[in-house]
Amino acid sequence: VGLNVASDALSVIALNGPNPGAMVILVGADPGSLGSHQEQNERFYTWMFHFPCLEPHTPQECKDYTKLAFELSEKYDTIFEIRTSTRSAHSRGFVQLEKIKRGKRKGKFKRNIPKYNSLPPHAINNHIRLYERIEKIREEIPQLKINRVIPGDNKTGIITSGMPFGYTMEALEQLGLDNVPVLKLAMIYPLNYKEVIGFLENLENIVIIEELEPFLEVKISEIVQKNKIDIEIIGEKYFPKYNEYSTGLIVKVLGEIFQRTPSEKLNNAIEYFNSYSNIIPSRFPTFCAGCPERATLYSILKATNKLENTVICGDIGCFVMAFFPPQECSDLIICMSGGLSAAIGMSEKTDQKIIAFIGDSTFLHTGMSPLAEAANYNSNVLLFIFENNWTAMTGHQPVLGLTQKRLSIERICKAIGVKWLKIEDSYHPERLIRSIEKALETKGLKVIIIKRECALQAHRWRTDQIMKLEEKGKKAQEWVYRIISCQMCYDCTRILSCPAIRKVEIDGYESMQIDQDRCVKCGVCYEICPNNAIKKSTIHALEEEVSFREL
Repeated sequence: VGLNVASDALSVIALNGPNPGAMVILVGADPGSLGSHQEQNERFYTWMFHFPCLEPHTPQECKDYTKLAFELSEKYDTIFEIRTSTRSAHSRGFVQLEKIKRGKRKGKFKRNIPKYNSLPPHAINNHIRLYERIEKIREEIPQLKINRVIPGDNKTGIITSGMPFGYTMEALEQLGLDNVPVLKLAMIYPLNYKEVIGFLENLENIVIIEELEPFLEVKISEIVQKNKIDIEIIGEKYFPKYNEYSTGLIVKVLGEIFQRTPSEKLNNAIEYFNSYSNIIPSRFPTFCAGCPERATLYSILKATNKLENTVICGDIGCFVMAFFPPQECSDLIICMSGGLSAAIGMSEKTDQKIIAFIGDSTFLHTGMSPLAEAANYNSNVLLFIFENNWTAMTGHQPVLGLTQKRLSIERICKAIGVKWLKIEDSYHPERLIRSIEKALETKGLKVIIIKRECALQAHRWRTDQIMKLEEKGKKAQEWVYRIISCQMCYDCTRILSCPAIRKVEIDGYESMQIDQDRCVKCGVCYEICPNNAIKKSTIHALEEEVSFREL
């Protein structure tokens, strides 16, 4: 879905061309929505913007196609796309490397007004030039020898690409179909017409196997119709247009098409898998132990009496998991900064309490504009800005501008016009709860900045500091939280839901217990326990204390 964000700029760069130099876009498709909020079929961008697309199947192809894409991009002054998927990104394999050619050119911009100013009257000329480049690339595809044909004498053939190619070959093996011709497309746009027509010759049926909406099928159908080829196309009527594919799915569909039944070995394997998959308990994604966002959600649930008459507009970040049980603390998720934008509109039409979330990296990327809008109209919204200094969900990159202390979100908010603003630490929930209650009683725009570093990064930093002390022959002051007299109120599990706390049985009585291997010593459970059942003990009390970093 990141291609959506870049599409405005790409539409122009694709038209103009990236030369001098090259431009290759690595796109991560997500059939099955395993890590995205939708399983968008971004292949259609290649039609709209006309940039060629290579779809690798193996790690070796990922490396080879990337090199090829850079070479062709520079040669033809055209953007190239490498389309991967969640499954290809998670795959492993041997890769034969080559010597990397280092560029020695120093960049220098050369004025070319018709090329780089794609406005009337130059836009049409650039459009014509783009079509000419695409046709040259189309003609060169056979010489590249990247599309592959697996020969066979069956009158029904298969065209596929990317990860579905692997599933297809496994399925054919399981069905004992070793005579089915297969065309594996490496370049899925543009297609070389002669290659496709040559493969379709002497076939009576062609099966198109691709994940999500028909893309290849549309182009193959176009080639068939324009060239009046008498062949039946089997595609979307047999294969689902949603979710990711698997070998089992392809076996089932190809079994129907070719009138073959899976081998007994495969049926036994599927039956064995299903017998266990039905008894494995579901496991929701969850926040890390000590996550400041988890503690914030606890405070929100307490301050709003479990969201009574409250709407929470979620956003992109670790807090997308807020909609999972037990918090169920996010009513909608749209896109980066979509939560605040939706909250502004809602506040005009409802008397409900409106809360919006946004992370620090998203705020700096796209959040300032909707905040300025909210400040201008004094929208009745409570905005939480999670300042944890890291883009934690998608790679743990440091948030630009914050790590070096160059930017202050607090000062940005004040400059935009925010009047009601508080900075809170979610590791002190009682104070945060009072601030939330006060904010929800106040009309107009309110902003609470949750200033606490990502728990994973904070724990890594603290561990590193302790190790440095030990290298000097010193010991660090440590503290341990233990549950002594649990009353089983479930606040720490059903509301805070910390994964470091679990239910155990001691001497025939149920009790909660803190897993010391998972506990990061945030102390939130100690702060919130209504029965004072959690005790804090200090180890090496006279030694140097290594606390969490202050942001």
